[in-house]
Amino acid sequence: MPPVPPREARDWVRAVPQGYFTVLYTPFTEAGRVDEVGLRHNVRLTLARPGVGGISLNSLHQEFWVMTLEERRLVTEIVLDEVRGRVPVVVGCSDPVVANVLTLADHAAAHGASLAMVWPPYYGPRSAESVAEFYAAIAPCIPLGMVAYSTTLSELGFYLDPGQVASLLRFPALCAVQNTTLSVAAYAAMMERVGAEIAVATSLEEYHLFGHLAFSERAPRFLIGASRPVLCQDAAHPLCGDFLAALGRGDHAGAAAQARLLLAVAERLQSAFFARGFHHLGLFKAVAGMLGFAAGGLRPGVAAPSAAELIAARAALGAAGLLPSESETP
Repeated sequence: MPPVPPREARDWVRAVPQGYFTVLYTPFTEAGRVDEVGLRHNVRLTLARPGVGGISLNSLHQEFWVMTLEERRLVTEIVLDEVRGRVPVVVGCSDPVVANVLTLADHAAAHGASLAMVWPPYYGPRSAESVAEFYAAIAPCIPLGMVAYSTTLSELGFYLDPGQVASLLRFPALCAVQNTTLSVAAYAAMMERVGAEIAVATSLEEYHLFGHLAFSERAPRFLIGASRPVLCQDAAHPLCGDFLAALGRGDHAGAAAQARLLLAVAERLQSAFFARGFHHLGLFKAVAGMLGFAAGGLRPGVAAPSAAELIAARAALGAAGLLPSESETP
């Protein structure tokens, strides 16, 4: 699947992507290097998850900020080679340095990525004006469609609000915004302000469902940056896949019922940490390992889960019937 040129990106995101653009986890060897065999295994297992229609690569879940640029390019090459054009891939090119963003985007386009995800700068004294200048330096030069990131989670420390996104609509490369605000009002405000021109996507089913109920003509057919298809379901319990299937049939009541089942699992695994403003990456990666993915440890600086958190997560997975047998665990 070729890169999406900037001037075609807005039409493409309306016509092509469907389902979950799901996150990956990066396994490391005992020597601390990227585990290529494990990463390829994770790509295959992720693509087999119900409802998955794409990959969100080099997201927060993939520990991109503790990797060198060379490692990020290596991960991109491995994943795109394993995907082999079967589904679209959004490659995270986020970095506080404009030149690094463009270097990563050029590399992603050259290896077959569909779109680039670009966060606001995630360090330093930022303002609406400085962030606008940051995107203005990137958007005219980026070689493929660009997705911006709007979140109220305090771990990023900058909220790209609807007005700021609207000011970037002059750049054709901007084709979507990932809205992870944990606020229905904020999600609705973004949809109202820019949803007629670009895709306003989310990673969370409850907001995706609301979008289809309240903004049926604007809501995209995909979610982006989603981790629940990896952590909260399997082939025998396709909670995410069934949610999307019901929504695709126009069965909003059925989708809501599936969302309630899904959220019951997510509440025990993730939601308490989101409410505190952050992704507990160490725990989420450990949960992925419990479900048969290659986990392979954490980079220094990333907080590990406590013994109590691991016990609680295993209990949540067990209660949902999601723990695989020992023979299924790599």
